[in-house]
Amino acid sequence: MNFKILNTIGVAFADEAKKKLEVLGEVTYKIPTQVELEKEIENFDMIVVGLGLLVNKTVITNGKNLKVIATATTGLDHIDVSFAEEKGVKVVSLKNDLEFMKKITGTAELAWGILISLIRKIPSSMDSVKAGDWKRDDFKGNSLSGKTLGVLGLGRLGTLVAGYGKAFGMEVLFTDPNVESLNDARKVSFEELISKADFLSVHIHLSKETENLISEKEFEKMKKSVFIVNTSRGKIVDEVALLEALKEKRIAGYATDVLADELDFGDKIPSTNPLVAYSRENDNLIIVPHTGGMTHESRILTDIRVVEKIGEYLNSI
Repeated sequence: MNFKILNTIGVAFADEAKKKLEVLGEVTYKIPTQVELEKEIENFDMIVVGLGLLVNKTVITNGKNLKVIATATTGLDHIDVSFAEEKGVKVVSLKNDLEFMKKITGTAELAWGILISLIRKIPSSMDSVKAGDWKRDDFKGNSLSGKTLGVLGLGRLGTLVAGYGKAFGMEVLFTDPNVESLNDARKVSFEELISKADFLSVHIHLSKETENLISEKEFEKMKKSVFIVNTSRGKIVDEVALLEALKEKRIAGYATDVLADELDFGDKIPSTNPLVAYSRENDNLIIVPHTGGMTHESRILTDIRVVEKIGEYLNSI
């Protein structure tokens, strides 16, 4: 069957992955708006989608010929998976593709990149130099060696982050109900983790149980000197409570590449977003636009892999 395929990643989709996808059918490369997607999906049998668009009940219902939804991601909060399954639409993703995903290290590397940028005040010191100043005493930061790293969730990314922490000479604590041990790291309760960490890195999936897992009560239990990095999902941290904790100096800083409402806007952040507004005037908050997996190497590998998995599914039916 010659499928009609909508690739919403557009021409940025990896060239080798394009070649493999075009074997499966007639491919349209287009980055639609949400409204355009809801209208045009009726013309396609398959969709390849990334973050930024919602494959919700409206899209799935309007996709009368839709057979496959494919995404080169492990998180699936941008797709109504249960409704898709109810309608007989297959969701193909990289979730639980454990052996392959071990090759994808970009998000763990970014976690350390934005954390170090935060604790060494790199963005503001760069701005100072661009303005013609050379005031090194204004940008005294914090060291990593000898400090305690808390890793919340010891899956693929959490394990990588823990390993990098050991390379920095840190004591590593972790909490994860599915993992009992890790070399050179100590398992503790969630409460002990958040109370003892000098640096806390979040690596858990978003679910009903984990939404707002870190909120006002948790901030009160943390050290005032703690720095938090979140490269998982924005909704895991209660952003209202977070903003108050930052303003009141109840935590030292927060670095993230995810926001709670990022699926609600396209490539422009609403000017009213309170965290972004705060970050313009304060150097204890760093936000980057969900770039964890956005390395050249990661995108090539994941684009190719998701197309291979589409082929594997089609061959199985």
